[in-house]
Amino acid sequence: MRFLSCLLLKTIQPSVLVLVLCSSLVPHRAVSQVIYLPPTHEVYGFLSRMESRGLLEEYRDGAKPLSRKVITGHLRKLESVVDKMTSVERAHFEFFKGEFTYEWLLLAGDPQPTEVRSHIVSFDLLDGIMNIDPVLGFGYGKSGDRSARYQKIGIRTYGYAFRNVGFFFQFSDGREKGALVNVNREHTPETGTVTARAYGDVLEYNATDAQFTYQAGNFELSLEKMHNVWGSGRRGNIILSTKPPSYPQLKIRVPLTSWMDFTYLHADLNSNVLDSVRSYHAGSSSMIDFFRPVYRQKYLAAHQIEFTVARGIDISLGESMVYSDKGPQLIYLVPIMFFKSAEHYNRDTDNAQLFGSIDLNVIPNVNVSATLFIDEVSTDDLLNRDRARNQVGYSATLQLYDLPFENLETLFEYSRLNPWVYSHKYPSATFANNGYDLGHWIGQNADNLSIDLRYTPIRAIRAGALFEVYRKGGRDDVAFQYLLPSKEFLYGPLREERSIGLYGRYQFVRDGFLDVKARRYSVKDQANPLANRTNEIELVVNISYGFQ
Repeated sequence: MRFLSCLLLKTIQPSVLVLVLCSSLVPHRAVSQVIYLPPTHEVYGFLSRMESRGLLEEYRDGAKPLSRKVITGHLRKLESVVDKMTSVERAHFEFFKGEFTYEWLLLAGDPQPTEVRSHIVSFDLLDGIMNIDPVLGFGYGKSGDRSARYQKIGIRTYGYAFRNVGFFFQFSDGREKGALVNVNREHTPETGTVTARAYGDVLEYNATDAQFTYQAGNFELSLEKMHNVWGSGRRGNIILSTKPPSYPQLKIRVPLTSWMDFTYLHADLNSNVLDSVRSYHAGSSSMIDFFRPVYRQKYLAAHQIEFTVARGIDISLGESMVYSDKGPQLIYLVPIMFFKSAEHYNRDTDNAQLFGSIDLNVIPNVNVSATLFIDEVSTDDLLNRDRARNQVGYSATLQLYDLPFENLETLFEYSRLNPWVYSHKYPSATFANNGYDLGHWIGQNADNLSIDLRYTPIRAIRAGALFEVYRKGGRDDVAFQYLLPSKEFLYGPLREERSIGLYGRYQFVRDGFLDVKARRYSVKDQANPLANRTNEIELVVNISYGFQ
């Protein structure tokens, strides 16, 4: 609450006033409302495919989510090349055209656009619209003699209002029961949870995403609680990912030119580190000692610039800073500040990161991408094995489309995080939120190799096979992060997991999905022999509505 009040006073009010002033000086365009589409939506994959096939130019997705308006703009570009698409691609295009009809009409200059796709409730607002739908999910999983049942129930609403305003809200209440429940979401890309209640083999939690956006001219200002996905990768993202629970943030996005975009965010993270000074015993009862825990404050500031240097070549560069134990710092509220310099100004008490990505679509039907994440690197001793302290992570992806035949996608992806990436000597300054790393789900001292073959015979059905090798090393006392020589990659105890499996998805109605996954896997865990498995079969079935 303290963060929000300070941020509203110091940042939002002046920013909104400036943006309103700017918008009053610049003629209003036909479209000046923004809603960000969650980064897990299937349209992102379709647009990436179109770019790799050479049918779409200047599609930059290194900082998701993108707005529904931007996505619709890319779909409109594709209308002139529909004849070059496969029959399945054309079906997807028409499907997404229906999904974004309202925005399509807005971009076409329709002063009174109508929503074509169906919603449970939909009605007009002043200069806008509001749509309401349920979100439902039910599942069952079984692995060996362990099983679990899953359910999520909630609501989603989004829309536009008042010429410059967009909004989105989604809430779901989840409950899982069974020995297979992964309470801490370890060794999986599945999004982490904040436990509401856990007892026996039952886990209960809820998740809320929300955004309130204001657009003036080209400036998009958003106060939101959403996930960010920065960097390349389909099995995980080493910069920002959907692994941690979503977090509240102030975000600014500006398309600087047709070939360059800028994104800035300032987020309020949960440190999970108790502040022993501010925590206290309430003293309100003589029978029960009520204790009020107060946790150390923690924030993330990040910005990234993404640009197209030539057709099919996109590059992004950025940096981030995690700081804690004090209120929001004005120096990190400057969107174009060099955060590393700001850390020096604050006498090096914070945690800085540098990162960059490259996305290549220069050969038709072939996409090559890579991301580098620098948590700490010593350029003087880079090649000195005994003195190098290089806490870096990287990922590389090769994706093939329609090779050797139509509607087949083949993915090769490798990610590696050196020891101590995301870590820090101050627990409240780690690159994490609510105990989950902000980046790749494998965490420090780990790597992951994935090979994925996916076939889509018709728009509503896709099937695939996935082979994966995941290795996770140990984590010694944090003092070793600052001692020389650094520990070698994958120092023990080592956990190694190998799996091969099949999966399928059937979209039976718009927003309705049936997912089936089956895999055979083996685990060798030196630290926890009870977790060892040999060729165990796992089966998971989910049916959902409203979740992507």
